[in-house]
Amino acid sequence: MDNREIEARLNEIARLLELKGENPFKVRAYQNGARVVASMQDDVATLVKEGALKGVKGIGKGLQEKLEELVETGELTYLDELREGVPPGLFDVLEVPGLGPKKVKALWDTLDVVDLQGLRRVCESGEVAKLKGFGAKTQENIVKGIAALERIGGRRLRGDALEPAATLRALLEQVPGVERVQVGGSLRRGRETVKDVDLLVASRDPEPVMAAVRDFAQVGEVIGSGGTKTSVRLKSGLQVDVRVVEPESFACALAYFTGSKEFNVALRGLALDKGYSLNEYHLNPLDGSEPPAIDSEEALFALLGLAYVPPELRENTGEVEAAQRGALPPLLEPEDVQGILHVHTRWSDGADTVEDLVARAAELGYGYIGISDHSRAAHYANGIGPEELLQQADEVAAARAAHPEIRVLHGIECDILGDGSLDLPDDCLASLDFVIASVHSELNMDADAMTARLVKAVSHPQVDVLGHPTNRKLPKREPSSFDWEPVLDAAAKHGVAIEVNGHPRRLDCDWVHIRRVIKRGVKLCVNPDAHSVDALDDARRFAVTEARRGWATAADVLNTLPADAFVAALGSPG
Repeated sequence: MDNREIEARLNEIARLLELKGENPFKVRAYQNGARVVASMQDDVATLVKEGALKGVKGIGKGLQEKLEELVETGELTYLDELREGVPPGLFDVLEVPGLGPKKVKALWDTLDVVDLQGLRRVCESGEVAKLKGFGAKTQENIVKGIAALERIGGRRLRGDALEPAATLRALLEQVPGVERVQVGGSLRRGRETVKDVDLLVASRDPEPVMAAVRDFAQVGEVIGSGGTKTSVRLKSGLQVDVRVVEPESFACALAYFTGSKEFNVALRGLALDKGYSLNEYHLNPLDGSEPPAIDSEEALFALLGLAYVPPELRENTGEVEAAQRGALPPLLEPEDVQGILHVHTRWSDGADTVEDLVARAAELGYGYIGISDHSRAAHYANGIGPEELLQQADEVAAARAAHPEIRVLHGIECDILGDGSLDLPDDCLASLDFVIASVHSELNMDADAMTARLVKAVSHPQVDVLGHPTNRKLPKREPSSFDWEPVLDAAAKHGVAIEVNGHPRRLDCDWVHIRRVIKRGVKLCVNPDAHSVDALDDARRFAVTEARRGWATAADVLNTLPADAFVAALGSPG
């Protein structure tokens, strides 16, 4: 049982306890336990067997006993008991944006809502609006939330698909006769969510590959297995499709199975213009002559008169025409990122100390790190105020002294209040190295009000970065509505960068708006939104990919600058 599965069980217990109206402290204990498990680098099952969890903050005696049972047997009696009497469909209801366990329990108790169909029914009848604590606006948002879930259609976070895809790819590369293995589909293109994972294998002997896929340890069900394709559903629920092609067909197949559909249509049109017919396996001359040998996507694109198009750009949004002109930009690379902001510690809702985070950032090769805990308005995240910031400054100073190889910046992720003012006094903000301003409340205010709120915040003289600007949370929370143009105008005027948040559930701002930010001449700042040492590199892992999808170059990103230049550029217009 891996860390992800253990974390999921603990979170399920917490949700079931909330649904049953149990003690909030008990609920929080399991939520904290799940967070601790999620932040651990080591295999929790191994630590449990070795008795190494004793004394770990967030893992009490009772929770430790349950983890021992879970690791030993793969089951948990307590969880089975909690599941009794709770309709399974309620977990689907919990996925609706804006519906937490308390509201779901109220719907269950008073309106007998046990699934999404029932929820839709009581919304359509107007019963939800009459319920105490809900109202017409909540009912309207629930209807929108159900529609958003339907649009998602079972898609998974990109971050949840990367590990199993990489593990299976490495396994298949060891199969005798395999020449090449590559991830395809939306995962290769860097989409924020994926419906399934596509793996393409070059081999003249497909059967050992098919057998290896069926025997993969993470497989929960074999959906289908034939001569050259096997589809499986992993224990996590993620579907994986593996195809084997002849080595000489690999380049064409990789381009085809990477997509997107619209990009492939454009390629086929170009092929016809050049006298070829392009399909998923071959580029065939229309005159019937011998097909050209193609050993790479670069070679295929060259035959079609294109410069190589990176997978992240293949959405048919202008990249084909740019590739014809040789005008594609040199995209941002992970190694271009010199430092990171937006790092949370134990002072708010992070799992690790300032020292732990600074030491790890130095190991990862960063030249600077910006500590930025939540401000006091984020009470749910143990937000801190001026007094705590003064105390935290001592820890920052100690980390600076211990790690001269990396520059340690002391900042804050300051809440933008409903009227656009900031959560902390101006003199407090002025004493810090940087300020990230973010919205965490009143996410659904009307577009005009949200626009005014953001413009006011971005215009504050102490603000350096606008954090996760649309406030979306993948895969279900919709972005806030506002007019980007006035916000970008204010950002350009006051030298405020727009964050590309690398948390796998945020990836905000997204690639579509990144292109708008770049066009307006406003800088980006790619950050991890890290809550543990394990997440520090999420800027390179996730934010860089989103930025590449938005055509960002190193010159468009503020934190590609070395430390001194970065600090000098913070808050500087143009």
